[in-house]
Amino acid sequence: MFKKGFLWGGSVSSMQTEGAWDEDGKGLSIYDVKSVPEGLSDWKVATDFYHRYEEDIALMAEMGFTCYRFSVSWSRVFPQGDGELNEAGLAFYDRVVDCLLAHGIEPMICLYHSDMPQHLQRAYDGWMSRHTVDAFTHYAETIVRHFAGRVKYYIPYNEQNVYSFIPASVGPDGTRIKDPVEIARRKNQIAHHLLVAGAAMVRSVRLYSPDSQIGGMVNYIPMYPATCDPADVLAAKKAARAYVLQTVDELATGRYPSDLIAEWEAQGTAPIVAEGDLALMAENPYDFIAHSYYVSLPVSASQGSSVFTLLMGAFTGSAKNPYLKQSEWGWTIDPTGIRICVGEIWQQTHLPVFTIECGLGVREEADEHGYVDDLYRIDYLREHLEALKAAVSEDSIDLLGFLTWGPMDILSSQGDMDKRYGFIYVDRTNTDLGTLARSKKRSFDWFTKVIATNGENLA
Repeated sequence: MFKKGFLWGGSVSSMQTEGAWDEDGKGLSIYDVKSVPEGLSDWKVATDFYHRYEEDIALMAEMGFTCYRFSVSWSRVFPQGDGELNEAGLAFYDRVVDCLLAHGIEPMICLYHSDMPQHLQRAYDGWMSRHTVDAFTHYAETIVRHFAGRVKYYIPYNEQNVYSFIPASVGPDGTRIKDPVEIARRKNQIAHHLLVAGAAMVRSVRLYSPDSQIGGMVNYIPMYPATCDPADVLAAKKAARAYVLQTVDELATGRYPSDLIAEWEAQGTAPIVAEGDLALMAENPYDFIAHSYYVSLPVSASQGSSVFTLLMGAFTGSAKNPYLKQSEWGWTIDPTGIRICVGEIWQQTHLPVFTIECGLGVREEADEHGYVDDLYRIDYLREHLEALKAAVSEDSIDLLGFLTWGPMDILSSQGDMDKRYGFIYVDRTNTDLGTLARSKKRSFDWFTKVIATNGENLA
């Protein structure tokens, strides 16, 4: 049974929902200038949350949401990422937070969801630069001080372990970096800067909003050995350690694990660490560990000898787990994996765990009434919630809440409206903005019942 005060709701990002990409003084983010493959969508309108937030929040309240995690657009508040504050941008988030609180929904603010201000990316190579660390620290302090007393939950970044992988191979001008040693060096430097800036945000929360909690967030993918061959077992452990568990260690303790330090020394890829960085990290560990969960992956020793090649082989390989089904997007559907996920986080950190992303993306079309009979989504979420209930009751996990990804249909991170996760259908496609009207799917009423019974009634 989930504990009293268990938080229920959903998660989104700014660029996938807000639209209004150039309104009220907002500056450019890297998503605003990103090229879009044919047949997909840009993010200029998204699902128009900027103009429809009251309607959307009212629908969430009707379901009984008690928490809504959204990201603030850095370039809406600070158009250049650094420099002058945009009061109109901050005022928008005032309205959103106040509307959530008026409906009894706790806001959880994420400060960064991969939407780097374009100025910082071009002029300073994004997270490779200490200037970006300083800019983020100022941005985070501004938000925390402004919302003190109103916002109780924060995370600095979405899926922190992912961010050091993706930008490491791309230079500030968008050119692809090919040297593996240089990629590893950049990855480690970016990861260090994220940890330092995150620790500075924890310090701001402690100073200016002491009643709030701040969590570190990771994308959690259980890595299973492809066979019982001990070589595969070891490969899976190495891959899981490198992808997520080292980051979990860092967030929980504020210190670098010994195996990561040994890796730096062996490769000659240690990051530049400024004086005071390690003390700042150690003095400001997180209050809880949040995570996303969607998929598990098999790992084989044949995929490579290095951690990097093992991970790339798992992510891009064609091997599928023969015991599990896949979604139409090729993602393994594995309810047991979420129990493994929260268990490993809890056992490693003994910090409260918060599931803040989970869901099933499906191609859907509403009928003439805007209705979608999404029983498959109900089945998916029911099985994952049953696994979490077992984690709480049998494994004694301290679980803070369950937030689904995209409680209403939103653009995917690739700009694909076809991949729908929501309880609420939004009338638009990749190439046609439609009416943007909202309508309830079958899962809307089901999740309302789940929340009302604190997860007891999953039928």
